Amino acid sequence: MLKFNNYQKTKTEIMRTKTTLIKAVKFVNNCKFIFSFRKNIFQKNIFTILFCLITTISFAQSESCNSTLIAENNRNIRSTPLDGTYYSMILTNNGVSTDTYVLEISNVNSSCANTDGSSTSGNISIKADFIDPEKNKISEITINPGQSYNFYIHVTVPSGTNINKWSCDQVTAKSKNCSNQSDTVLHTLVINPVND
Repeated sequence: MLKFNNYQKTKTEIMRTKTTLIKAVKFVNNCKFIFSFRKNIFQKNIFTILFCLITTISFAQSESCNSTLIAENNRNIRSTPLDGTYYSMILTNNGVSTDTYVLEISNVNSSCANTDGSSTSGNISIKADFIDPEKNKISEITINPGQSYNFYIHVTVPSGTNINKWSCDQVTAKSKNCSNQSDTVLHTLVINPVND
């Protein structure tokens, strides 16, 4: 009987070990599932966090890089004799940090409407230089936040240009700190000063 009890005890211990082993395998499988599930959640959360971070940075950057460019007194329509004229411009840094703006001008006759309703097919091209208040040529301007800078565009007419023709030119101030840019269109009519 003692042998039977030992055998019974050994069989019970084996059964407990086998049951424990089965439970351990189930536990490990459950752990794998839980950790893989958490990993998926973690990866999804990383994507969400990155998305929110990028959106926040973009919004903050758009707030920090904000400017306006206008012709002084909204005089973006002018007539010019053959020897040229000046546009007075105002660039304002509406952002929260100092910014440097690169100045550019490009002819936009093909996408512009003449202010008198005439056809743009006969429009001409003019030459232009950016001038600071001391009459020095410039190509960029650095402005503190909340400040404005007054500069000039000296428009000249190439020799041989027909009179009573328009030129549409887009002036752009591009921020060096972000993708922000401000622009305005100038409408210049070349006139014969003798007739005016």
